[in-house]
Amino acid sequence: MSKLIDLAVGHFSSKVVREIHVPEWDVTLYAKNIGIQEQAKWITRANGNSTEYLVYSVIFGLMDKQGEPVFDIGDKPKLMTSVDPEVISRLANFVLATAAENEEEREKN
Repeated sequence: MSKLIDLAVGHFSSKVVREIHVPEWDVTLYAKNIGIQEQAKWITRANGNSTEYLVYSVIFGLMDKQGEPVFDIGDKPKLMTSVDPEVISRLANFVLATAAENEEEREKN
């Protein structure tokens, strides 16, 4: 019988890339599941600022269909000041979500 840690790692590894359509931008974006260590890096970088933490999750957590980042750190000032905060919040929550539900399943609930 496998150790519990092996089962836990296998479960996380088996999760697929998730997608979200952003109607305001008419684009579909993607995210892989983010581990606690990666989230901790963003928290540390944000120095306790929850708004910056959300923006870092958008910058470092979103990608296009080919797996390429859609934002870089140079986009942070505009994301912080010139982008709809509701969209940023929705995207950050999508990146940080642990459930592998697709967008349609979430909308049904």
